[in-house]
Amino acid sequence: MRRQHARAALDGLHPARCAALPAPLLERARMSALGRRQLARAALRTQPRVFAPDQERWAMWVEEEPWLHWPQAELDAFTRILGAIALGPAVRVTVERSEVLFLREALGLEHWRRAQGADPWRGPAPEAVRNMGRALIQRCERDAGALREAAYERGKIEFLGHAGRHDPRLAERLALAYATAPALPCAKEAWLPASTVPALLAPVPVEPVAEEPAL
Repeated sequence: MRRQHARAALDGLHPARCAALPAPLLERARMSALGRRQLARAALRTQPRVFAPDQERWAMWVEEEPWLHWPQAELDAFTRILGAIALGPAVRVTVERSEVLFLREALGLEHWRRAQGADPWRGPAPEAVRNMGRALIQRCERDAGALREAAYERGKIEFLGHAGRHDPRLAERLALAYATAPALPCAKEAWLPASTVPALLAPVPVEPVAEEPAL
């Protein structure tokens, strides 16, 4: 179990956090015992609180925090979802056609729909969140790339805030999965309710299939 969690922690490191190793060399290092030991030593030197030898401590969070084992692509996708949902209150009050089209193109159709339909507040969103979202969109000045990046950064804050509410070490661990991360702690900077991330991470219940009557 200890080896399993140590391996997951190393795999969760963003390549930019691995001493700027080229991607092919990093993958080769991760695939060999010697390479992993070298990466582990470097990680322990730079982040002793996260990569201390007692890796069993992650076991208590593995089921509750499945992102501890996510690949980079899944982490990035979830972060973008959080950013879009956080911008939802501002997106929903946008009615001018050209701006609606810009937001839909910049966020992507799927994320734009999430921003339109998600209701983490279970009712009207706080006006402060709506105003901060509008200000963020306006700062991007119809630059689609800038808005995508700003939404991704907002998603990081929301995700790191969630992790930090549980334990500062979880936030530190999650921060290392990004090339860059905002200053910790992030919980007070989050716009979304604390229940948002757990609700999104909760497994979807499977409806039982009714058995057909025997002939």
